[in-house]
Amino acid sequence: DDRGESWTQVKMPFRRMLTGVHFVDPQKGWAVGHQSMIFHTGDAGQTWERQVDGFDFQQRFNEDNLTRTREAYEALAAELEANPDPDRELELEDALFAFEDAQFALEEPPVPTNFHDIWFVDQDSGWAVGAFGRMAETRDGGRTWTDKSHLVHTPDGLHLNSITGTTDGEIYIAGEGGAMFRSLDAGANWEQMDVGYHGTFFGVVYDQANGLLRVFGLGSALYQSRDRGLSWEAMNSLVDATFAGGIATPGGDTVLVGPGGTLLVIHGDANSIQTHPQPGRRNYSSALVLAPGDLVLVGQGGPQRVRLE
Repeated sequence: DDRGESWTQVKMPFRRMLTGVHFVDPQKGWAVGHQSMIFHTGDAGQTWERQVDGFDFQQRFNEDNLTRTREAYEALAAELEANPDPDRELELEDALFAFEDAQFALEEPPVPTNFHDIWFVDQDSGWAVGAFGRMAETRDGGRTWTDKSHLVHTPDGLHLNSITGTTDGEIYIAGEGGAMFRSLDAGANWEQMDVGYHGTFFGVVYDQANGLLRVFGLGSALYQSRDRGLSWEAMNSLVDATFAGGIATPGGDTVLVGPGGTLLVIHGDANSIQTHPQPGRRNYSSALVLAPGDLVLVGQGGPQRVRLE
């Protein structure tokens, strides 16, 4: 409550790793973590309640997935029976395997995957993303959550690591294998973007002041788009380091952090990029911007206040 000078640990009804947090106003926020858990606070983080129990959510996912894969297999089988096509036999086999896998999953105790990040456009509509392509959606402030993983499906079940968006209905998701998805209608429909990179993205931020979308990740990967993800350009990050987290400021700067004390500031429309390697070479995973040049870095050793010239 004092701009990052001191910190107090709050109680959480959870004893495993938390991986993402998002506030829509000074009072209302959500956090996600391992075992597909989602938590909500209405008092600025003083107390938290569990909105999603990952085991129950996984059980519902398994049941829905069984129904979805069975209907897909039966529909395709009927189509090919009416119109045989040898070139689509492999497609039918894949549909059958997916249906059988869903059957096996429902026979075993539910093992929830992990959520990695969460983002809300307002106090009602939000999305959480995570391991093996998991995505959940709420339209009532988190009172109910629905699995929407099939809308951002990849054949390899790639992890989804980061999500952000705009108040105009644009939502962007980045993950491993260069996975990049966008929705331009507030989550109703999704499409996969081709960034031209096949490594892991750890984060995606939207610079509203300049209308720029930026993704970053493993091995100093850094790309930006000026047309809402249709085309991408690689950026020279000036450092050989992984970017683990970042934030776009209201003033049009992008701050990126990572292992080994990595701190990079992109000013405006990339007209100036500055590196600020931090002494001690701590590993950072996230950052907050209090004011231009006034940051809180989060990671190894806890939150750290940093002031840049």
